[in-house]
Amino acid sequence: MISLGQSLGATEIGFSDLSLLPAQKRMNFEHGISVVIKLSDGILNQIGTEPTQTYFSHYRSVNRLIDDICLRILLALEAQGYPSVAIPASQSVTDPKDPFTGAFQHKTAAVLAGLGWIGRSALFIHQRYGPRVRLGTILTNAPIVAAEPVTKSACGSCRACVGACPAMAIEGRLWEPGMPRNQLYDAYACSQYMKEAYHHIGRGVVCGLCVVACPI
Repeated sequence: MISLGQSLGATEIGFSDLSLLPAQKRMNFEHGISVVIKLSDGILNQIGTEPTQTYFSHYRSVNRLIDDICLRILLALEAQGYPSVAIPASQSVTDPKDPFTGAFQHKTAAVLAGLGWIGRSALFIHQRYGPRVRLGTILTNAPIVAAEPVTKSACGSCRACVGACPAMAIEGRLWEPGMPRNQLYDAYACSQYMKEAYHHIGRGVVCGLCVVACPI
């Protein structure tokens, strides 16, 4: 799966044991395969006081590439007799308790795969590339060798993302495993600010200011 994923454009492939999570949350699958794609530094470095249209387009293009890679890996797994589920790179599902959640949290699988931790911003922080990545996940029961999960934040005393957030949505706490997202940041405040401040860039625009502020 590593060679297949990388041949299709993935920066890194990670493997996780999901068995400690509630069965419903992981759709009764035992393992996760994380697909990591590094975002373009050239494009991210153009972001100043607001996101750019180029970044918005890049973000969506990378999401499409991730979905394609995950689909190809899923088809390869199923050809070997392992029914699997590919989680879309960017998709919100209907949940009255949390309108800003996905079918499965990509960053959960990535942390369990030992690829990084969760920052104060609630973004996944890759050990090498920081938050400048996008993620995809395949849930499967195929036999894999899972990595050791990351269990501690490496943000230390850094608060760069907190000060960079124009919506003041980041609470500033250090992540600990099992911490609810709303203890780290206010997803509603973030979403509303982007809709109001950046609507001229495009529908569904993403900000990116906390991403470029991170020193990792």
